[in-house]
Amino acid sequence: MVGARGRSFGFGSAALVACCGTVAMLVRAAGSPAGDIDLLGAAIGTSSFVVSAWGAWLTLRAARWQETDVADASARLAARVLAVEREARRQLLGDHDRAVDVRFVFRPSPAHSAAGADVGGSLAEVADYFRRLRPRRMVITGAPGAGKTVLAVQLLLCLLERRGADEPVPVRLSLASSEPHVDVEAWLARHLVRVYQLPRQTADALVAARRVLPVLDGLDELDTAPCPGYGSRAARVLRALNAYQEGVRKAELLLTCRSETYDALEDSRVWAHDAARVEILPVAATEARAFLDARVDDPSRWSGVLDRLERDPAGPLATGLATPWRLTLAATVHEQRDPATGRYARDPGLLLDRRLDSAEAVGTRLLELFVPATAELFPGPGGARFDARLVREWLTTLARYLEDNAATGRTVAGHRLSGTDIVPSRLWPLAGTRRPLATLVVTAVAVSLTGTALLLGLLATQGPLLAPWPVLAALIILGMFTAAVWSLAWSDLAGEDHQYPQVRARPRAFVQRLTAALVTSGLLSGLLAALVAGQNPAASPVRTAAVFTGCAAALGLLFAVPLPGAPESSHPASSIRSHLVWGLAVPAAVSAEVLLAAAMSAGKGPVTVLALTVGGGLAGGLLFAPALAPTGLWYAGLLLRTRRRSGRPLPWRLGRFLAWCYDAGLLRVAGTAYQFRHRELQDHLARQARPRP
Repeated sequence: MVGARGRSFGFGSAALVACCGTVAMLVRAAGSPAGDIDLLGAAIGTSSFVVSAWGAWLTLRAARWQETDVADASARLAARVLAVEREARRQLLGDHDRAVDVRFVFRPSPAHSAAGADVGGSLAEVADYFRRLRPRRMVITGAPGAGKTVLAVQLLLCLLERRGADEPVPVRLSLASSEPHVDVEAWLARHLVRVYQLPRQTADALVAARRVLPVLDGLDELDTAPCPGYGSRAARVLRALNAYQEGVRKAELLLTCRSETYDALEDSRVWAHDAARVEILPVAATEARAFLDARVDDPSRWSGVLDRLERDPAGPLATGLATPWRLTLAATVHEQRDPATGRYARDPGLLLDRRLDSAEAVGTRLLELFVPATAELFPGPGGARFDARLVREWLTTLARYLEDNAATGRTVAGHRLSGTDIVPSRLWPLAGTRRPLATLVVTAVAVSLTGTALLLGLLATQGPLLAPWPVLAALIILGMFTAAVWSLAWSDLAGEDHQYPQVRARPRAFVQRLTAALVTSGLLSGLLAALVAGQNPAASPVRTAAVFTGCAAALGLLFAVPLPGAPESSHPASSIRSHLVWGLAVPAAVSAEVLLAAAMSAGKGPVTVLALTVGGGLAGGLLFAPALAPTGLWYAGLLLRTRRRSGRPLPWRLGRFLAWCYDAGLLRVAGTAYQFRHRELQDHLARQARPRP
């Protein structure tokens, strides 16, 4: 099984073979002297070595896949998932550890329910309830804000904390990120590679051995219609999950969905087979009182609210606080204190206002206060605070973008844009279509022409530095192909779906990158040394080879050492910086190496060597960056087109803002994307009055 890196290496080998042949033919066609080196023989020998190395690498990879220690790999995965989901639970609970002990009841499906399902249970009992099921398959349903995700995360953490050595590792995925036609095994393995940075062979082995228990969040977010039918995306996902087997029985899984959506699917005769469907009940007034008593620092401040809940359990306040999300929101907003004086910023008694005469009015009041309270409570980077009005405007832009995605079903690069997931590199539709595209094309052409002019100008001032011209053209082609190969190889690590908070690459990844970089750059350098020595008989072959080898080592270190914004960055927006950094660094490094080695082998002075190296690196970076870093160009266009006057404002440093929103609890991370803390917050912001153009 050949993954993305194998395909990239294979493409690189084929490209290098083609380049070697091109170089030899160009040199022969130009009638240039070959010196003491047979260029055609060197090209054939180098090509054969590359192909052999690729074959040996694939053989070693296959052997490693067979020798994967599933037990050890699953234990390491469990430790990573536990750390991530503990933080996710804290974020879901408003930077706290107290959760509402929600109750749930068993709702039998029309047929094929799991055995062992009891009448119901509570949040504290959910792990024992799940363990009694045969097979262990559960669907958690409930009203919006009922606490489905919190219940799923609670179950996930309990399973991890009491996990046996042979039990699967529960891993949470956002169904909004799934493809229209779900291949469950491939999707799970890809998620493990992208989010938890497992080697592909390890991920495949864990999935094949059913050591991964998928916790699939948000079945109701796949379709725009609240009542999807048989042909909907949600129905296709359910059919794929019903075909997901472990031997002769259904494989374990956990699924969350809104009750209305799941009822509609059952009416269309589609549901999760051999699973126990449970439904979360509304929070009773006594449960709300118990939660607030346990959650707040000074219950006496809440005496009026608690008394109202007890006296009027069916009134607007009780029904408005009948979900864990609303209760958590109320506590978060009204427990905010001044960090210097400790004075409370808001009085919970305001919830008793007569104007709050409905559950919707109570919810709207809490949502109106949530963003300002968060902006005041959490400082931004460097201690500065974001303006609450700007935070609201920026979040409103993102909420409307997600709402438009859900309503139109639009796609980018073949991917259907999610109505809940915020992926910075897929926000391009906010910039419009024709005008930003034309601007970016003109910019890319101008940058490339600038690099070309600079490179040709440098070479023209140095005389026959690399003669004849066919050889120079071949070297430029080599640099271009090498840059393309490395860009493809690194896209498997630096793509927008490869980032996740608190996940870091293991030290072994550095060794792997360094080895691959040295091998690739060394092969290129050896060929270049042969070309330069062959075209310049006065140059010492030993000196030329030594210069190129040193350049290869420096180039390998550049590729292997993580740069700012490289794959180890801590949030999804880092992929933008990764593409920009590598799109510039790779061609710049290759160009600098070629000109440095050529200048030194030709006996140029130190000043000339330095000028050619720096200038050539800059020229090469400008020449190829538009082709290798299109994501960065699109991102720049997005920022230029989302100023306040556009009616869809976003901050200049969008990645920093999204990271702050995650830390402050306005956003959460689900799989490989940001999401609003709760769908009700997203809908509330999207419904705000749109500014006049």
